Amino acid sequence: MNIDILKNISQGLNKLNCTWGVGGSVLLNQYNLVEKPKDIDILIDSSDTHKIKSFMNTIGQPIYLPSKTPFLTKDFFGYNVDGVIVEFMGDFKIDLGNNKIYEFILDNKAIAHTKTIDDININFTTLEDWIVAYNVMNDPKNRVPLIKNHFEKHGINYRYLLERNSSQNLRIDTLELIYSLLNM
Repeated sequence: MNIDILKNISQGLNKLNCTWGVGGSVLLNQYNLVEKPKDIDILIDSSDTHKIKSFMNTIGQPIYLPSKTPFLTKDFFGYNVDGVIVEFMGDFKIDLGNNKIYEFILDNKAIAHTKTIDDININFTTLEDWIVAYNVMNDPKNRVPLIKNHFEKHGINYRYLLERNSSQNLRIDTLELIYSLLNM
């Protein structure tokens, strides 16, 4: 992952005054849980999609990203920026079956910290929200144990996000994970 690309995108999104936060492997990389993220995942509010696409069209090439079941994300689109794939997820949701829908709640609480590099603020979502997201996605890249191990060593910083997720209509395995983390 090229930090200059992340800074450029962050600077543009900040100028748009929109709701956004980096997640996925770039977030995990900030905690040294994964090396060399292959792409940049950015969660957004769908109401900002049009202006984000207008900005991204000035720095990258749009790429087709098919939305697959069980994802119900309202706006899912991507760009190739100097060889780095940037994926945007607006109103990120997953159908869990049995009338259960997981929603990644993106608000000021979910964007719990920013990192400033060269006077550019980069918004980050949290490990607390992403351990839940990875679990509901059935953890295809085996990230849940990495995050859980991090919590065991360093503690949980944003308990309220786990508590907020526990109030969603989630599968029992996800709720059990959240409760085990809250009882650490």
